[in-house]
Amino acid sequence: MIGAFTRGFVDGSLSTLGIVIGASAANSTVIISAAVGGAMANGVSNGLSAFVARGAEDYSELCEVEKAMVSRDLRGSTLDQEISKNTIRAGVTDGIATILGGAIPIAPYLLAPPLPAMLMAIGLVVGITFVFGLYLGRISRKSLLLSAARMAVFALVVAVVVYLVQLILVSEGKV
Repeated sequence: MIGAFTRGFVDGSLSTLGIVIGASAANSTVIISAAVGGAMANGVSNGLSAFVARGAEDYSELCEVEKAMVSRDLRGSTLDQEISKNTIRAGVTDGIATILGGAIPIAPYLLAPPLPAMLMAIGLVVGITFVFGLYLGRISRKSLLLSAARMAVFALVVAVVVYLVQLILVSEGKV
């Protein structure tokens, strides 16, 4: 479940960061509304996607086990029940983690005007992805600093690309 939580949390924070930066030409109420809606939709979508994907993978493996056994039907077995539980846990974990991660870049908009809030949101998300990178480096037994730096750079790339697109759209009068 650590993988589902990490994936969901990072995805939620990065995608919601994209929303708050992309909407940065608006007032805080619009930015918060768009970001909350995006984080909730992303959380539900990720939860359902994780549920479906995890179930498909696990039941595919169960079919392989059935083929290798004399008895070919494992429906209702302990293994089948465990797969069902793990599938539900993965979906719920991913969905909730996505929503929690999405709350991170929204929080500064509750405290500050749009421009300082955007800068705080970027800093928070870069910092959090750095911490997740440290953790991922630790559990994968790879370089902590390299793993952390890579995650932080991913967050910065998201922020810069979305900000540049937003600037282009605003300067051309598209929004």
